Amino acid sequence: MHESAEVFLMEPEAVEALQNRVRKLERLMKLTTIAWVLATILLTVLTLTVRQVTSFRVLRGRGLEIVDAAGHQRMRMGMTQDGASVLRLYDGTAKERLGLFVDGSGAAGLVLFGAGEHQRASLTVLAAGTPELRLNDSKGQELFTAP
Repeated sequence: MHESAEVFLMEPEAVEALQNRVRKLERLMKLTTIAWVLATILLTVLTLTVRQVTSFRVLRGRGLEIVDAAGHQRMRMGMTQDGASVLRLYDGTAKERLGLFVDGSGAAGLVLFGAGEHQRASLTVLAAGTPELRLNDSKGQELFTAP
């Protein structure tokens, strides 16, 4: 034999042990590849689902009305004829009890109503920033105004 070429002869037990190790490595590589593919698919599905859940659409309309089980109006949100944004809350008999508004000039207010839907109290901040408080009796007659 030539001196630079060496031939390695292995015992049959060593060859069998090496073959077993190669088979185990091949199985592990297959399982790892399958795991990576499944993880990639799962991550893609999760990303698409999160995108769909977090994306939203704008609901547009002139108003929103919520009614109770009996069909009585309990809340209304919308715009008035003069362009004010209004939120109105009603009692169980569909009578207005509370109103919040912001008008086109920038004035904002809170109005509380009595049982007869008469304005009982209001707090308004005018567009110029001046606050105004009004208190009325059960018939709607003014009792107190400040300033």
